[in-house]
Amino acid sequence: MIQDNLIFTFSGIRGIIDKGLNFEVAKKLGIAFGEWFPYSKKQIILGKDTRPSSTILEKGITEGLLLHNFDIINVGICPTPIIIHTKNRLKVPSGIIITGSHNTEEWNGVKLIAKNSFLGDEALIKIANMLKTIDLSSYSVIHNQIPSKITNLNPIQDYLHILYQNIDYEKIKKQNRLRVVVDTGAGAGKYVTPQLLKDLGCEVKIINNDLYVNHKFPRAIEPVKKNLTDLIMEVWQGKYDIGFAHDSDADRLAIIGENGICYPEDVGLALITEHFLKNHIQDSDEVIFITNLASSLMFEVLAERYGAEIVRTPIGEKFLIEEISILMGKKNTSTKSCVILGGEGSCGGAIFPDFNLTRDAIFAVAKIVEILIDTNQKISKLVKQLPKYYSYRSSIPIKNQEINTIIKETKRHLIQEGEKVNQINNDLRFGEGKEWFVLIHPSNTEPIIRVISEARIDSSARLYCEATTELIKLVLSTL
Repeated sequence: MIQDNLIFTFSGIRGIIDKGLNFEVAKKLGIAFGEWFPYSKKQIILGKDTRPSSTILEKGITEGLLLHNFDIINVGICPTPIIIHTKNRLKVPSGIIITGSHNTEEWNGVKLIAKNSFLGDEALIKIANMLKTIDLSSYSVIHNQIPSKITNLNPIQDYLHILYQNIDYEKIKKQNRLRVVVDTGAGAGKYVTPQLLKDLGCEVKIINNDLYVNHKFPRAIEPVKKNLTDLIMEVWQGKYDIGFAHDSDADRLAIIGENGICYPEDVGLALITEHFLKNHIQDSDEVIFITNLASSLMFEVLAERYGAEIVRTPIGEKFLIEEISILMGKKNTSTKSCVILGGEGSCGGAIFPDFNLTRDAIFAVAKIVEILIDTNQKISKLVKQLPKYYSYRSSIPIKNQEINTIIKETKRHLIQEGEKVNQINNDLRFGEGKEWFVLIHPSNTEPIIRVISEARIDSSARLYCEATTELIKLVLSTL
């Protein structure tokens, strides 16, 4: 949903700074969140990424929340996975994370978290409607923040302490000889991932760790191949074992192999999944892996290989968390032993709900290091052992066209061409078993439609992506 130059997504709100998102909007958002708030305990956790504009939005949101007498736990600059981990650990009923995530630096956003997951459509619609009607002049002005209502907290060390209990820390520390480059992109991960790697015994080189003097980011924020030239060259020329990169709030992970190859986002999650299944499939009566519609067909092959069950959800972390929460509830009442894990392949973040009920790219870094130590193999060799698929992506800008109409017309054309199309919300997915698939996905965070294709044959994957992209452009031209 787009309103007043703001994009309302399954995780919250995004907008371009001073073209839709500013101090006043942030203050209104704090007020609206307080009006919506359904819990008796008026407590909230508040954190942000390293974007300079995040400080301005933090001040506005804080003022809005204080008008509703919230007790605020402010964790400052902190990765999204750690904020959510801390919220759940301290049993705080809600959270607000100020971050533009992987979007370019002129953007920023606000992730809104309810008791169990991100806010749903109904709550977001209520808040969106309230933003249109709130008159700041009718509220008192807060000249000074109220110290008694704000608690400052740095949760990073507690998070790392608990993380180390969820990996084979002593073995890793003792046997680790890995040489690693980490590109933090000057994001919130700079305060965690380098320390994590050093604690695990890695020799660490850090690049792109600070904003420039003009407050610009040292590289484009999204951790994809075209933005990671510095990291690729450092790993390859310096003969490092592996490279890692995050976005601004460290909920995404990119991996560079010792050969300088930037692996597709699904690879990290696939390595973690296979290692877990190979070593733990006998520990439980049932293993369930949850991922979304955009994740690779590798996961179907891996699930079949190890006798696990795979569950696919709509795109959006909210849907994964809700499905995992349902399954965790059933697990707690079942007489059978069950292990549940998951993640979004397109983001590289793994979800191990017993540790952190969110996709966690920092935990994924630790697991990849654990795998390299445990197998004593180069990451390139481990990747070669995964099921082989080829993937292509394209993005099609849209303006003010109605998404429902675009999807309806595209689906009609596909059916006429003989495709069996599965529609979930506004996503269209078609293909043939574990051979190939195409996903048409209107972005939740940007005014674009994404096309993702995957196939066992490279040329087929490219052809499916190009043909589907042209079809959507044809549909757009007729609207």
